[in-house]
Parts: sequence; C-alpha cells; structure tokens
Amino acid sequence: MIVRIWNAYCVELSKAAHRKLTYVGPVLVILSILAALLLKPVTRDTVSDYAFIAYVTPMALNLLGLVLLLAYCAQLVSSELGRGTVCLMLTRPLRRREFLVAKLLLGMTYAVLLALIAGLTAWGVVALFGDLNGVGYGGEALFGNTDMLLAYVIGLGLALLPLFAACAYAVMISSLTRSTGAAVACAIGFWALLDLVKRPLHITPYLFSTYVDAPWQVFADQCNGVTGSWLPTVFWVAGTATVSFFVFTAVSITTLSKKDLQA
Repeated sequence: MIVRIWNAYCVELSKAAHRKLTYVGPVLVILSILAALLLKPVTRDTVSDYAFIAYVTPMALNLLGLVLLLAYCAQLVSSELGRGTVCLMLTRPLRRREFLVAKLLLGMTYAVLLALIAGLTAWGVVALFGDLNGVGYGGEALFGNTDMLLAYVIGLGLALLPLFAACAYAVMISSLTRSTGAAVACAIGFWALLDLVKRPLHITPYLFSTYVDAPWQVFADQCNGVTGSWLPTVFWVAGTATVSFFVFTAVSITTLSKKDLQA
C-alpha cells in the first residue's frame, strides 16, 4: 500500500509541477511580504528588524496563504471527479483511499512550500535591507540570533499542524462535489462562517483554526524582549489539529469510497 501511495504521490507532484496554478500561491506570498515593506519598512540602522518577520509571516501564511491553501486543496479531488479522470487513475492498482491520501500528501506538500517561501522571503528581506543583531534592552543582550532563529523554526514547525488540518478539511470538501468552483467556494465560505459563529457558540477553544497564529507568539514575545512559553500552546495546537486532521481524512475516505464515480 505504501508503495502505491508513494507512486501516486509522485504522479501528483509531476502533474502539479506542470500546472500554472501551483505557482500562483508562492508568487502571491512573496509579493505580499514585499508589499508589507510599505507598511512596515526596514532599514539598516543597527536596530534588529525581527519585528518585521514576526509581522509578515503570520500575515502572509495565515491570511493570504491560508486562503490560497484552501483554494488549492479544494480542487484536488473535485477536479478529477468533474473531468472523470479519477476513473482512469483507479484503473491502475490504486485503491480509492490511496488515491485520496496521495492527494492529501500533495496538499500538505503545498502547505510546506508556502511556509518555507514565506519564511525565506521574510528573513531574506530583513537580511538584505535591515538588521539581524539579536534583541537587547538597555545595552544588554537578551536574545541572540540563534535564539531568534530557533524560536522561529519551532514556530514554523508548529504552525504546519493547523495548515495540515486545513488541507484535510479542504480535501474533505473537495471529495463531496464534482464542481471545482463549488468546492473552493464552500471550503473558504464555511471556514469564514465558522470563524464568525465560533465565539457565540462557545466552541472557540476546540477548533484548530483558533490556533493558526499561536505558534508565532513566542517569537513575537522575544522580538519585544520577553521570554515566552510554548506551554500550553503546543498541546492545544497539536491536539486540535491532529484530531481534526484524522476526522476530516476519515470523512473524505468514507465519502469517496461510497461515491458513484460514473455519475
């Protein structure tokens, strides 16, 4: 099974590499970070510009990047169902659940790509136009460059968990319809609607979407010279994202297994 999933995943990667849509997300993420220089400029003045990184990374990744990720993943299965190409793929020794897992892995790869591009662009902008001299106060060094980089890397790794859950959510929506447009609209629309009603319904702490910005808090605190704590953030982020990921994936597999692909 693992070999079949891997082969299907490699096929998906090859197909994605030849689609122009794949490159739209990374380009827009880069442009959004560059545009942020107009609102929060960085200069070479011996004062570290880590605050710029703390500002643009969640903005590019959890706002624009999240919408792009939902739109990308929402068309992964629905496009195959709509064109009927899913039947061609399943004529190979590939089960439906393996087909779906390969699609999900592609979406997760896209999430990692967006995260890496956002991080490299943010740090690159500061390295080129600003300063990375650690964080200090009153002439005393509080956090060195290594401390700041470590906090960022940990935050980036933790931030991928909600993004992976978002991938599973969008793929689930994608498996419910043959219309790519409807899948994209529903994935983004339901996400926005749930964000509006989660507080009145008192379900905020239990939704993984609540914690998309939480992984960056320690890095942001260190930018201000404050020692932040990863607890209990790690447990809430990892717990809600992991449970959501497996629930969405199970629904996707069940839906696709029962769907009449010839309809």
